[in-house]
Amino acid sequence: MNKYPMYGSLILAALLVSGCAIGPDYVRPDVSVPETFLYNDTNKTVAQNIDTQWWKSFQDDALDRSINEALSANYDIQASRASVDALLGKFDQAKSYLYPQINANGSLDRKGVSNAANGGYQLREGITSTYAGSLSLASYEIDLFGKVRRANEAARATLLSSEYAAQTIKLSIASNVAASYMKLSSLQGQIDLAKENVVLNGEIVDLNDLKYKHGVIAETVLLQSLSELESAKATLSALEASKIAEESTFNVLLGRNPSAVSTSALNTIVIPDIPSALPSSILSKRPDIASAEQNLIAANAQIGVARAAYFPSIKLTGMLGVQSLELSNFVSNPARIWEIAPSISIPIFSAGRIAGEIETAEADRNQTLAAYKKSIVSAFNDTDNAIGQTAKAKDQVNYQSSRVKSIQKALEQSKLRYRVGSISYSDMLLVQQQWIQASQQLLIAKQNALITTVSLYKALGGGWSEEQTPPLPDLLPAGR
Repeated sequence: MNKYPMYGSLILAALLVSGCAIGPDYVRPDVSVPETFLYNDTNKTVAQNIDTQWWKSFQDDALDRSINEALSANYDIQASRASVDALLGKFDQAKSYLYPQINANGSLDRKGVSNAANGGYQLREGITSTYAGSLSLASYEIDLFGKVRRANEAARATLLSSEYAAQTIKLSIASNVAASYMKLSSLQGQIDLAKENVVLNGEIVDLNDLKYKHGVIAETVLLQSLSELESAKATLSALEASKIAEESTFNVLLGRNPSAVSTSALNTIVIPDIPSALPSSILSKRPDIASAEQNLIAANAQIGVARAAYFPSIKLTGMLGVQSLELSNFVSNPARIWEIAPSISIPIFSAGRIAGEIETAEADRNQTLAAYKKSIVSAFNDTDNAIGQTAKAKDQVNYQSSRVKSIQKALEQSKLRYRVGSISYSDMLLVQQQWIQASQQLLIAKQNALITTVSLYKALGGGWSEEQTPPLPDLLPAGR
């Protein structure tokens, strides 16, 4: 026979009672979006997959190692993971309020009395021990109107938003490392060409100095060549300074102390061919959009939390325990104690406080809704821009490559003509300088093409497939 019917019944009611959660249920808002991108190539087949380790498509082992190092050592990524862990703990706390909190308590009270005959009133001479043990129910709010469930919904959405934000940071760091790597490779190539240009300008100065001494040219020509030499040296120094600054940026991204950075030659890095026929639906894979939507879900749930303040709050506390003066009786036949203390709180007059909290929650939701819509519009514009910029950057590489081939052929012919004496040495060197300048422009064009490709990968959310959805954390308590 159950000796505690009231206690058991109330606990059972607390666990089983369930009402409709007040406040609006989340419905994804309608946002007008285009079906395709503005600069799509509709003549190409739509891509079904883009590798999530997109940096491997550049086919450069040093780049792969750099990005992997950054993903494991970058301090911004570590901080973002810690933020997710903190919110995971808060989510576990929020979920705990859905269930009763039961604590076990035990105590031993020893009391001694001596000389009780001299004024003691009903005192027992000697030492008395009291043994007690109990299970206590902490103040548990019966979620009759869904306040706790709405708070739990908001905590879960906030956690997911943080998880997606961490993914956004990882994508941003990987993109920044790739772009910095491309710049360093390009700068090294430009430095090599600038050094060659300094040598060529020095040869022209030596030649003009000899001609000037023999009265073949005026001093103005010599001074002009000296000016070009100093300009070439200044260009070299500026490129070396830019490389030093970019190395610092690169090392910070990788979370390491200042060190020299070694990159592959720019002409060995492959420009990947990303299909330009892409469905607009792929932007749903972008972690920043997913993060913005989770923020909206959390703000929507907070309206329910605020509205719940209008409804009664029913709380339950209780205790079930045993007590004995003797340890043997405590184990075999103790005295039994129980206590149940339900309470209810009903708002009568709040002087507009609750209405103000609801109004604030609704305004926060509207603000978050605007941010969510803006993130979608920004994503489409970023992606369209990246698609267009990538296509034009590849065109510029092709144009500059044709230019270099033409001037290189002219240089070969100039060298042959110089050997047979049909042109002067200075004329041949001028053609060689033009080849150096064209080669530098080709390096810059390829650098831009590589960086715009990185930007396109980033705009597409860092890779996706039809089967893959953005990874989510395990929402069980105490860890992923």
